[in-house]
Amino acid sequence: MKQVLMFALLAMLLLAASTPAELSKTAPAKLTRLITGAEPSPAVPYYPSNPGLVTQSPGDTIGYTFYDYQTNGSTGNRVAMCDDGTLVFCWMNLPGWPQGPYPRHIFFNCLSPTGEWYAHGEGGPVSTGAGSGYANLDVIYGNRAAIAYHLYNISPHTILSIDYETPCIGFFDHYDPPDEIFPQSPDSPGRMYWPYVAVDRNDNIHLGMSEDTNIRLQRMCYTNSTDGGTTWSTLQLVDTVMVISSVLDASPVSDRVVFAYSKTQDTTTQVKNDIVYVVSEDGTTWDFRHGKINVTNYGDDPDSLWAYTDVDVIFDYNDNIHIVWTESWTSADGGSYFRTDIKHFDEASGEITTAVPTHVDSSWYDICGGWNKPVCKMNLGVSPLVPNGLVMTYTRFDTTDISSGGYGNGEIYMTFSTDSGQNWEISENLTNSPTPDCFPGECDSDHWSSLSDELDSNLHIIYINDKDAGGIPQTEGSATENPVMYMTFPNPLRTGIQEEGNRPLNFELAQNFPNPFNAKTTISFSLKEASPVTIEIFDLMGARVATLADVAMGAGAHDVAWDASHAASGVYYYKLSAGDQSETKQAVLIK
Repeated sequence: MKQVLMFALLAMLLLAASTPAELSKTAPAKLTRLITGAEPSPAVPYYPSNPGLVTQSPGDTIGYTFYDYQTNGSTGNRVAMCDDGTLVFCWMNLPGWPQGPYPRHIFFNCLSPTGEWYAHGEGGPVSTGAGSGYANLDVIYGNRAAIAYHLYNISPHTILSIDYETPCIGFFDHYDPPDEIFPQSPDSPGRMYWPYVAVDRNDNIHLGMSEDTNIRLQRMCYTNSTDGGTTWSTLQLVDTVMVISSVLDASPVSDRVVFAYSKTQDTTTQVKNDIVYVVSEDGTTWDFRHGKINVTNYGDDPDSLWAYTDVDVIFDYNDNIHIVWTESWTSADGGSYFRTDIKHFDEASGEITTAVPTHVDSSWYDICGGWNKPVCKMNLGVSPLVPNGLVMTYTRFDTTDISSGGYGNGEIYMTFSTDSGQNWEISENLTNSPTPDCFPGECDSDHWSSLSDELDSNLHIIYINDKDAGGIPQTEGSATENPVMYMTFPNPLRTGIQEEGNRPLNFELAQNFPNPFNAKTTISFSLKEASPVTIEIFDLMGARVATLADVAMGAGAHDVAWDASHAASGVYYYKLSAGDQSETKQAVLIK
């Protein structure tokens, strides 16, 4: 351990004393292929799950997949919280090996606030067609999953599937958003794949997609639906790019929607990008031609800092945009230099800060696998109780933990900020499951994680516990049957403001936030001990207008959301009853 620390210190001293041109660099970065689902499976051994194998990786197994890989670029959202506290999950599932007899499907699972699973340890299929992949989700109508993915078979296209009006029972309505733009060539028909989805507070659906093409530059497009997927806006060209990174988010307190991505600045390589975003103030009007804001403007120095493919974006509860991305020194020939950081941009201040400091990658670029950096797959989460707070999860690879096949075993890390990203806490390893020199079927490589955008007393994370490091669709490692894991961790934003962590000593009802509010607000409360809980909303005349919760809850901190989009403006009272205790506070709805 001392030797590792001494080496890290020496490396940082060398970096500080060097100019970028003097830094030791890797071989030039190769163009990483885009995985669609049409490519044949690698002819490699496969290893089914071993129920008797003890895993060090924490969490609850909610399903399995031979398809360790989940995204080519930005990780996006594969877990989301409903208004009633239900959690919905999705992932790309390959139930066997080789791929031919066992086509890919999109699977989902649900966890109720009382701890009941839709299908514990299995999940259930969303997609109806074989070859479905690359899912992302958000919540629509308060408690129904809206899952976007693409289907690669005889008739390739992008699909949006929405949970039935009675959610989490395994039935979905399927919609076909526009996904074709004029062809670039006879072999590039202009099909849009790899969708990322966001649903705004008015239940409008927003999709960003990228083109499957044999032309080096791929086009990126946008469409939206204002009627739950029945009809869609005309497909709009956003930009031309070299990587898949188009992430979206909708504000929880206004009608704003943001589209962020890595913008190609050198068409000979995938590793030279700027970070760009576009904002719609009303969620429907966009100016993709003139409205782009370049956050980084790295410039055209042959040896310079550049962004890669991983990007995430989120609105906080002050309606400000936050973007995170990976940043590396990159040479004129496309090789990656000594350092990789994770950077953060805050719209309110216009400042860029370092969320995760330098992570050395000069001599081990290849252990990360395709579309990865030594730190990558970032995801942001926010909490209404700490409007300036941010939590970020990400994957980190390290040379001290490499599989027998030569790929790094990932670990899921977390860091957070309480001041809009001006300062970030030292990262914490959430999985902490090293398995150096492991053989296929015995590894604990934790990767392809996703963090729910909205946080309550816990972080809610889905990830793949890859039993042989590397992405098998990129022909990295062996094919293994991998647990899909759900992990919780105490929300550091909450524990940081409560003396007794997330298990307070007293019964307490907090003021709703925001207040006054427009359409949606969050009510937080604490329980000294487990008890039946009722939360009711009353108008000025004392008439009950809504019941937000009527269920048994455990001791600790809890949040419930009130969607008042169908209520009239005015003063309301919300009442918490738990056992023989009750408390009432006032909320103001302004539309």
